[in-house]
Amino acid sequence: MLISEKATINASADKVWSHLQTLQGAEQYLPVVTKSEVKGSGLGTTRTCDIEMGEQKFQIQETLVKLDDAQKSLTISIDNGPPGMKDLKIDFSVNGNEESSEIVVSNEFEHSPESEQMIKGVLNMICTGLKEYNEQ
Repeated sequence: MLISEKATINASADKVWSHLQTLQGAEQYLPVVTKSEVKGSGLGTTRTCDIEMGEQKFQIQETLVKLDDAQKSLTISIDNGPPGMKDLKIDFSVNGNEESSEIVVSNEFEHSPESEQMIKGVLNMICTGLKEYNEQ
């Protein structure tokens, strides 16, 4: 099943992409991320995020497993995280022009109804956060 969220951003596709593809600064656009650390650049880049969701505190490790600068698309794999998130692959794509862009964040996976709602919430938070960050 494909779960997808999207947002229209009042910023150029190049601006949105230039920040997104580095994996840097997740805490700047995701309120649940309190700290992130990126190692490397390009394909194979890893990111560790400290996350606080209410009473829950945990860490996830991600790897950039697909990167296409020409198409402005990438895929990250969550290599380590809580149940329901571990082994997820999240696809990002940015389309648009110099005036505005659209970001699409998606995941294709077999989900339980509970994890489907959680993943939809996470994808929506990513889109909303990237929109707010890039429109500053």
